Amino acid sequence: MKRGRIVSVAMTICFLGAVYRANQENMDAFQAKRQTEEDAESGQDVEQAEEYAENEQTTDVLPICRESPRLAEMVEEQSEALEGYASFLTEYAAEQKEDGGEKTFVFTLIFLDGDDVPELVVMDGDAHMCSAFVYCFEEGRTVPVGSYGQYGTLFYREKEGIVLNSYDSFGNVYDDVCQIEGSQITHLQSFSERNEISETEGDWLDTVYMVDGKEVSLEQYKRIQNEWYGAGYREITDDMCRTLTDDGIQEGLKEELEKQILMRKDVMKQNVLIAAGAQESDILLFDYDDYDGDGNYEAFILVGNRMDSEYEWVSGGVYDGRLYFASADYCKLVRDNDYGYRMIDGKMEFLGGRKYLFFDTDQYTTVNVSELWTVRDGEPVEESGLLQMGEVSYYGGDEFEIWVDAYDWEHDIDAELELDVWLGHTWKPYFYHYNRESDRLEAYGGEIISKEMFAELSETTIIEEIEAKGYTVEEIIYWGNDIVTINYYYDHFGTCFYYENVIWDNNVKDFWRRDERGVTSWEDAGVGGSYERR
Repeated sequence: MKRGRIVSVAMTICFLGAVYRANQENMDAFQAKRQTEEDAESGQDVEQAEEYAENEQTTDVLPICRESPRLAEMVEEQSEALEGYASFLTEYAAEQKEDGGEKTFVFTLIFLDGDDVPELVVMDGDAHMCSAFVYCFEEGRTVPVGSYGQYGTLFYREKEGIVLNSYDSFGNVYDDVCQIEGSQITHLQSFSERNEISETEGDWLDTVYMVDGKEVSLEQYKRIQNEWYGAGYREITDDMCRTLTDDGIQEGLKEELEKQILMRKDVMKQNVLIAAGAQESDILLFDYDDYDGDGNYEAFILVGNRMDSEYEWVSGGVYDGRLYFASADYCKLVRDNDYGYRMIDGKMEFLGGRKYLFFDTDQYTTVNVSELWTVRDGEPVEESGLLQMGEVSYYGGDEFEIWVDAYDWEHDIDAELELDVWLGHTWKPYFYHYNRESDRLEAYGGEIISKEMFAELSETTIIEEIEAKGYTVEEIIYWGNDIVTINYYYDHFGTCFYYENVIWDNNVKDFWRRDERGVTSWEDAGVGGSYERR
């Protein structure tokens, strides 16, 4: 979540006047209501799934898609709101012309609160003070429900009515969480971090943390911040909206509503259940997101069943099913494989907005191989083949690893027996990252460095210690992420060679993930075998 992006001056004033007790009661009431709505929605989904199964592949239940009768009906049901918004925008555009304004205004529709009537959002640019103006249609008229955000960006939770406001000013950050139902605005929580002159250090600035108007510790502040900053928000920026002109407004609103309906999670789920001839209980994974950060939401859905694995060491069983992709444009089957998945809920979320799903397949007995899926130009794309074949490991941020297996721990040579074999199964992490400029996944390249250069980089005598034990140091590879791998081996009478490595993290001047992996020295700082430079 980008910090310091949302909050208008008006909302900042509301924030400064927030009362702790009232906000706490609002937040508790919201959480209770949300749980009740989720329980109700779950029951409704089961009923709908049963209905879809009974009407499978018949005309009684049609997918909601472009040009479909049901979509036309859903748009027609909101005709009064669309006409009201069109009239408002027409007057709005005329007023801007009369005022001689040179700003370009844009608009879109969103489903903010829990009903099916869309809300209108109007923006006037992407500068620091440019807010998102939100309007609802209530009792036959267009009603303003506040201006939110800055930089022409709005963060909200669809159908929950939640808006996350942030406003930054001279290094201070103010946050206000609101819930909107119709034209009613409820403040759930306010929190801020700001600089104040220290009472003990003169003009030195102290950071003060506030929650609902009361000063709190950094730990308390972070806890509240994390509760509200997490996943689930949709981001609307001015470049995702339609340009406001004095002609074509009504048609633009209709097209925008069609798009927003087709992007709804419940609509995509219904279309997949019909396409797959499945029930709600058949869905193993339903991942709904904006995978390429363009404002369009899509979903990957795995439909099938879970079964026991034929391999005892594979815990939790195997997911066997068909992978579907749904968007505002269509719903289709993208993978009907003859193998299952050992893991289906891996996800990489990079800072540039790009997201990837990764599934670990059940193709091989002793190796996990990950499939990676994302969306480009509205199409589902598997990009596993562009990388090394192995298992993805992701810890957040823009970097990840692919663990590649090989038989390279022991090399046996015997001329008389004509024996030349490699033994010993190893698994090694190779290092990757997301390149925001190219919008691609890329491997960190490596270069060979000398023993002297490693000693200078690491400020250690590791090489000397390895050689003192009778090992021969081979390639020392310095990777682009400041990780170093040292290949070394032991020669057993020239007929048997044992290969090992050391993984050194030059970012922290210590063995790679020392505490996490329980590393005590260079002797257990590797993963076996030899690294290959790419």
